[in-house]
Order: sequence, then structure tokens, then C-alpha cells
Amino acid sequence: MSNKNNTKDERKLEKIKSLIDEAKVVMMATRLDKIPFSVCPMMLQEIDKQGDLWFFSSKESSHFADIEHDNRVQIIYSDEEKQKYLSIYGNASHIVDDQKRDELWDPLLTNWFEGKDDPDLVLLNINIKNTYYWDTEEKKLVSFF
Repeated sequence: MSNKNNTKDERKLEKIKSLIDEAKVVMMATRLDKIPFSVCPMMLQEIDKQGDLWFFSSKESSHFADIEHDNRVQIIYSDEEKQKYLSIYGNASHIVDDQKRDELWDPLLTNWFEGKDDPDLVLLNINIKNTYYWDTEEKKLVSFF
């Protein structure tokens, strides 16, 4: 890949990071193949250097089972106060990685899990395929990725 493409991709990633700058609770839609699809709130842990999104999930959750059936997901982010709206479409994977789990662990997650060694805990990685955001200045939907 040329430096020009890398720079362009870095700008796109920085745009996503600027749109999701504070509140990191997003809505994740699964089972996009059925109506109604399933939706649940998720706490975004990280957008990594490659542009992947990272979440913690439970092996017992319905979205865990949904992703086993169909790994396509839609992430919806909204910040009304700052007028930031973002939709991300991608493919989800369940990841078992003790080092990444330790790196991303936040003690606030004990509200949902017994701790970072909870046997029910799994990492969820979303590889971005398409992203859209609402440009409030131009009053239009912008597509990139």
C-alpha cells in the first residue's frame, strides 16, 4: 500500500476517533438478516491503529450467539449535545487473547463481569467495512471506508 493510501486511511481513522471522543456507549445491531434485528448497548473499549473496534462481551449473551450465526454488525453512535452521529458496518469476531484482555480491562466492567478472569468474558473485535457520519456543517451524510 502506498503512503498516500496510508495517510488517507489514517485521516479516516482520526475522523472516527474524533466523532467518538468521549461517551463510548454505542448501540450494536446483530442478526442483520432478520427483522427486527437485535440491538444492545455496548461499551467501546478501543479503536486500534488498524481501525478495529474492541468490546468485551459475554459468551452467554444473545449477541454472542447472533455473531456465531452471522458476523455482520452495525454500530450506531449518537451524541446529541455535540451533534455527532456515526454508523459503522463491519464484521465481528470473538477473540481469546489474554494480553489484549489485560490491556483493555477497566474495573468498571465488574458491573457486568466477575473480573477479567471471568470464564464468561470474551473480546469482540469489529473490522470496519463501511462508515457513515452526519456532517452537521454541510447537513449531509458522508460515507467513507
